[in-house]
Amino acid sequence: MTIILIVIIIVCFALIGFKLSSYYVNRKKFFGSLVLMLSNLEADVVFSRDKLANILKKNVEVCASRELCDLCQNIIFAIENKQAITEKMFDDVKILKNDERQLLYKFFSSLGKYDVIAQSKEIKTYQISINNYSTQAQEDCKKYSGLFIKLGIIVGILVCLLII
Repeated sequence: MTIILIVIIIVCFALIGFKLSSYYVNRKKFFGSLVLMLSNLEADVVFSRDKLANILKKNVEVCASRELCDLCQNIIFAIENKQAITEKMFDDVKILKNDERQLLYKFFSSLGKYDVIAQSKEIKTYQISINNYSTQAQEDCKKYSGLFIKLGIIVGILVCLLII
Protein backbone atom coordinates (compact mmCIF):
# COMPACT_ATOMS: atom_id res chain seq x y z
CA MET A 1 0.00 0.00 0.00
CA THR A 2 2.83 2.38 0.84
CA ILE A 3 4.56 1.74 -2.47
CA ILE A 4 1.38 2.54 -4.39
CA LEU A 5 0.99 5.81 -2.46
CA ILE A 6 4.62 6.73 -3.17
CA VAL A 7 4.21 6.04 -6.87
CA ILE A 8 0.98 8.07 -7.00
CA ILE A 9 2.61 11.05 -5.25
CA ILE A 10 5.67 11.00 -7.52
CA VAL A 11 3.51 10.69 -10.65
CA CYS A 12 1.27 13.56 -9.53
CA PHE A 13 4.21 15.87 -8.97
CA ALA A 14 5.79 14.78 -12.26
CA LEU A 15 2.53 15.64 -14.01
CA ILE A 16 2.56 19.06 -12.37
CA GLY A 17 6.10 19.56 -13.65
CA PHE A 18 5.03 18.38 -17.09
CA LYS A 19 2.14 20.86 -17.11
CA LEU A 20 4.48 23.71 -16.15
CA SER A 21 6.95 22.72 -18.86
CA SER A 22 4.22 22.62 -21.50
CA TYR A 23 4.16 26.45 -21.47
CA TYR A 24 7.69 26.55 -22.89
CA VAL A 25 7.05 23.73 -25.34
CA ASN A 26 3.90 25.47 -26.61
CA ARG A 27 5.80 28.75 -27.06
CA LYS A 28 8.43 26.93 -29.08
CA LYS A 29 5.75 25.32 -31.28
CA PHE A 30 3.90 28.61 -31.66
CA PHE A 31 6.86 30.62 -32.86
CA GLY A 32 8.24 27.77 -34.98
CA SER A 33 4.89 27.47 -36.72
CA LEU A 34 4.66 31.23 -37.07
CA VAL A 35 8.08 31.43 -38.75
CA LEU A 36 7.04 28.75 -41.25
CA MET A 37 3.71 30.45 -41.80
CA LEU A 38 5.37 33.78 -42.55
CA SER A 39 7.65 32.17 -45.11
CA ASN A 40 4.69 30.51 -46.80
CA LEU A 41 2.61 33.66 -46.52
CA GLU A 42 5.23 35.76 -48.26
CA ALA A 43 5.58 33.24 -51.10
CA ASP A 44 1.81 32.98 -51.49
CA VAL A 45 1.30 36.74 -51.48
CA VAL A 46 3.95 37.24 -54.13
CA PHE A 47 3.25 34.29 -56.40
CA SER A 48 -0.36 33.14 -56.01
CA ARG A 49 -1.97 36.55 -55.48
CA ASP A 50 -4.97 34.80 -53.99
CA LYS A 51 -7.30 36.39 -51.44
CA LEU A 52 -5.77 36.85 -47.98
CA ALA A 53 -8.37 34.66 -46.27
CA ASN A 54 -7.63 31.78 -48.67
CA ILE A 55 -3.88 32.14 -48.14
CA LEU A 56 -4.32 32.06 -44.36
CA LYS A 57 -6.62 29.03 -44.61
CA LYS A 58 -3.95 27.10 -46.52
CA ASN A 59 -1.37 27.96 -43.88
CA VAL A 60 -3.64 27.06 -40.97
CA GLU A 61 -4.09 23.55 -42.34
CA VAL A 62 -0.38 22.79 -41.86
CA CYS A 63 0.04 24.66 -38.58
CA ALA A 64 1.53 22.67 -35.68
CA SER A 65 0.51 25.03 -32.88
CA ARG A 66 -3.08 24.91 -31.64
CA GLU A 67 -2.85 28.49 -30.34
CA LEU A 68 -1.68 29.80 -33.71
CA CYS A 69 -4.43 27.88 -35.52
CA ASP A 70 -7.07 29.37 -33.22
CA LEU A 71 -5.65 32.85 -33.68
CA CYS A 72 -5.57 32.51 -37.46
CA GLN A 73 -9.14 31.14 -37.48
CA ASN A 74 -10.27 34.27 -35.62
CA ILE A 75 -8.43 36.47 -38.11
CA ILE A 76 -9.88 34.58 -41.09
CA PHE A 77 -13.36 34.97 -39.60
CA ALA A 78 -12.81 38.71 -39.18
CA ILE A 79 -11.50 39.08 -42.75
CA GLU A 80 -14.36 37.11 -44.29
CA ASN A 81 -16.95 39.11 -42.33
CA LYS A 82 -15.20 42.41 -43.11
CA GLN A 83 -14.57 43.12 -39.43
CA ALA A 84 -11.54 44.84 -37.98
CA ILE A 85 -8.80 42.77 -36.38
CA THR A 86 -8.80 43.74 -32.71
CA GLU A 87 -6.39 43.22 -29.85
CA LYS A 88 -9.08 41.15 -28.14
CA MET A 89 -8.39 38.32 -30.61
CA PHE A 90 -4.87 38.00 -29.22
CA ASP A 91 -5.99 37.76 -25.58
CA ASP A 92 -6.93 34.10 -26.10
CA VAL A 93 -3.28 33.21 -26.72
CA LYS A 94 -2.00 32.93 -23.15
CA ILE A 95 1.56 31.93 -24.08
CA LEU A 96 2.41 35.34 -25.54
CA LYS A 97 4.08 38.13 -23.63
CA ASN A 98 2.70 41.64 -24.01
CA ASP A 99 5.34 42.88 -26.49
CA GLU A 100 4.90 39.75 -28.61
CA ARG A 101 1.13 40.22 -28.56
CA GLN A 102 1.51 43.83 -29.72
CA LEU A 103 3.88 42.87 -32.53
CA LEU A 104 1.53 40.16 -33.81
CA TYR A 105 -1.43 42.53 -33.58
CA LYS A 106 0.39 45.12 -35.67
CA PHE A 107 1.46 42.47 -38.18
CA PHE A 108 -1.94 40.85 -38.68
CA SER A 109 -3.76 44.18 -38.76
CA SER A 110 -1.43 45.39 -41.53
CA LEU A 111 -2.02 42.34 -43.75
CA GLY A 112 -3.80 43.11 -47.00
CA LYS A 113 -3.36 46.87 -46.77
CA TYR A 114 -0.43 47.18 -49.17
CA ASP A 115 0.37 46.19 -52.72
CA VAL A 116 2.28 42.96 -53.36
CA ILE A 117 5.81 44.42 -53.20
CA ALA A 118 5.17 46.50 -50.08
CA GLN A 119 3.39 43.58 -48.39
CA SER A 120 6.36 41.32 -49.10
CA LYS A 121 8.72 43.87 -47.53
CA GLU A 122 6.39 44.21 -44.55
CA ILE A 123 6.37 40.45 -44.01
CA LYS A 124 10.18 40.30 -44.22
CA THR A 125 10.46 43.07 -41.65
CA TYR A 126 8.24 41.22 -39.19
CA GLN A 127 10.04 37.94 -39.92
CA ILE A 128 13.22 39.32 -38.38
CA SER A 129 11.51 40.12 -35.07
CA ILE A 130 9.58 36.87 -35.02
CA ASN A 131 12.75 34.88 -35.76
CA ASN A 132 14.30 36.50 -32.67
CA TYR A 133 11.27 35.51 -30.58
CA SER A 134 11.46 31.99 -32.00
CA THR A 135 15.14 31.68 -31.10
CA GLN A 136 14.44 32.91 -27.58
CA ALA A 137 11.52 30.47 -27.21
CA GLN A 138 13.75 27.57 -28.32
CA GLU A 139 16.44 28.53 -25.82
CA ASP A 140 13.88 28.85 -23.01
CA CYS A 141 12.41 25.48 -23.93
CA LYS A 142 15.83 23.84 -23.73
CA LYS A 143 16.50 25.45 -20.34
CA TYR A 144 13.19 25.13 -18.56
CA SER A 145 11.01 22.38 -20.02
CA GLY A 146 13.15 19.52 -18.72
CA LEU A 147 13.89 21.41 -15.53
CA PHE A 148 10.24 21.55 -14.44
CA ILE A 149 9.72 17.84 -15.05
CA LYS A 150 12.84 16.96 -13.05
CA LEU A 151 11.85 19.35 -10.26
CA GLY A 152 8.40 17.77 -10.15
CA ILE A 153 9.92 14.32 -9.71
CA ILE A 154 12.38 15.56 -7.08
CA VAL A 155 9.65 17.37 -5.11
CA GLY A 156 7.50 14.23 -5.33
CA ILE A 157 10.32 12.13 -3.89
CA LEU A 158 10.93 14.74 -1.19
CA VAL A 159 7.25 14.72 -0.20
CA CYS A 160 7.33 10.92 -0.06
CA LEU A 161 10.38 11.04 2.21
CA LEU A 162 8.66 13.54 4.49
CA ILE A 163 5.51 11.43 4.67
CA ILE A 164 7.35 8.20 5.42
